[in-house]
Amino acid sequence: MNTQTYIRKSCTENNMRKVELLAPAKDFRTGIVAINNGADAVYIGAPAFGARQAAANSVEDIERLVRYAHRFYCRVYVTLNTLLYDRELQEAEQLAHQLYRIGADALIIQDPAFLQMDLPPIPLHASTQMHNYEPERIRFLDRLGFQRIVLARELSLEQIRKIRQEVKAELEVFVHGALCVGLSGQCYLSCCMSGRSANRGECMQACRLKWRVEDGEGKPVLPEGYHLSLKDLNNTASLSGLLEAGVSSLKIEGRLKDVNYVANVANHYHSRLSGIKNIERVGSGEVFSGFQADPEKSFNRGFITYFLHGREPGLVNCHTPKSMGKKLGTVLRVQEERLLLQATEEVHNGDGLCYFEQGELKGIRVNQMEGGWLVCNERLSLKPGSVVYRNYDRLFAAEVEKNGSERRIGIHVQVLASGGKLRLSATDEDGNEAVVAPEECFPAALKEEQRERAREQLSKWGGSGFYCREVAYEGEVLFVPSARLNVFRRELQERLEQLREENRKVVLQPPFDRTLFYRKQIDWKHNVVNKWAAGFYREHGAEEVEAGYEVIASDAGRELMQCRYCLLFEAGMCRKKQGKGAPSPLWLRHGQHRFRLEFDCVACCMKIYS
Repeated sequence: MNTQTYIRKSCTENNMRKVELLAPAKDFRTGIVAINNGADAVYIGAPAFGARQAAANSVEDIERLVRYAHRFYCRVYVTLNTLLYDRELQEAEQLAHQLYRIGADALIIQDPAFLQMDLPPIPLHASTQMHNYEPERIRFLDRLGFQRIVLARELSLEQIRKIRQEVKAELEVFVHGALCVGLSGQCYLSCCMSGRSANRGECMQACRLKWRVEDGEGKPVLPEGYHLSLKDLNNTASLSGLLEAGVSSLKIEGRLKDVNYVANVANHYHSRLSGIKNIERVGSGEVFSGFQADPEKSFNRGFITYFLHGREPGLVNCHTPKSMGKKLGTVLRVQEERLLLQATEEVHNGDGLCYFEQGELKGIRVNQMEGGWLVCNERLSLKPGSVVYRNYDRLFAAEVEKNGSERRIGIHVQVLASGGKLRLSATDEDGNEAVVAPEECFPAALKEEQRERAREQLSKWGGSGFYCREVAYEGEVLFVPSARLNVFRRELQERLEQLREENRKVVLQPPFDRTLFYRKQIDWKHNVVNKWAAGFYREHGAEEVEAGYEVIASDAGRELMQCRYCLLFEAGMCRKKQGKGAPSPLWLRHGQHRFRLEFDCVACCMKIYS
């Protein structure tokens, strides 16, 4: 049976910590692709209660993914990270039991109601939706007994280092993908505007809309634009720093992204991690790729490191919330639908290009190439010197799709021949050793070449999930028919697969601390929308528990969003730096929706109120 442990070891002990690359899986196929491209773990939505309603999966598909992942000692985490209503509590509890039975490695949760359920010992990870930003909150979750805490995206490297010193739980951070402008778990803008709660996996993505910033009289202070639409996160250059700070899991965002995106981005980060010395990865196996990863060639709005290294300007692209892709070059000449481009890379038929015209992003497709000119699918009004981007590289997408990647576990095979008998063993990179010692005797070979023939036959592990690094043959040279060698190799494979599963480490959740004190008063921003969550906080010292936003009668004057991002700083009107700035109050408007802005210059954050 599997090696199991209930002990939650301190992650400050570097010699005990392994590094994990965590990738998203929209579905079973995407999960397989993520693992084949180097992910050590994937996170995938359950049939219900995941924070992406459009990325739900059946228990049967999750089980198939679990079986595949475990072959490589990779892990599968299932998202149950929405708030639960009373009518959903029993169903969520039953689903947790199902996921434990199929071998899921952890549940990612937001609602503390799960801690009041009668759950099996499946590890629980505190989703970033639990608002893992404030030190007090993080320490509380750690002392409760969570196996892992998914940290807020807004934290700096220095803050992460400090948290690592204070908590035992594993720390997970986002390193790539889309960013929410509001603190996770504390955004109610979508629910206010549409009734679709972000805490229930229904976010309307109001931050990707065009907004007007105006003063109290309705006069524009900033031109209409996508003032809340953050660029995408890319912390490739900071991987070593994050690992040195004590991070255990590096997470790629994107449970709605397609297969090509996940393959490309996971492959990119796997390659970068493979170049870092003195780290040990969670998963086993080597990735064999047929393409060169480049995250700029996948969906992106431009890249930032957000607040990892402090506050910087240029966090949003006010002109578009869409993918710009990779900068391709500048326009030299335009003739109707024909375009002459000074390009940094070769352009191909079927490529998608884009450019800005009067502040709006416009897209075109390349129909064909004619003597260096690009013939596009429409008449162009571009000016010489304009910058052109490629947001769809047809050949690259086809290369990722066709060639893809394969993951295989390296093994060493040893043959000992003595007295006419064979002893064969196969040892994998994790130290598992399978042995086959047939009773039959074989005659001595007439030629020395039979040794090499046997080695060649025993090295053929294609399609098995293994690849043979070496076959060592010692002792007598025996004549063994190829058919028998194939049988022995298959027996080695079957026994090695069985051994790997028996020796796979399974981490179980120890009991949570039910005596820990938290707070006497729990306000509405703790997102309590069911009786079990209320009971959880009362168990931990609460005398008053206020209902969460989704179930309150009125939202008048409520704080709908808190952001580290500040549009005054972005626009060069920071009140702290200049001592003065934009008029007060300011308002955000989209159509008939109008919200008040407040700027907490002491805490250096922006707030949006109903």
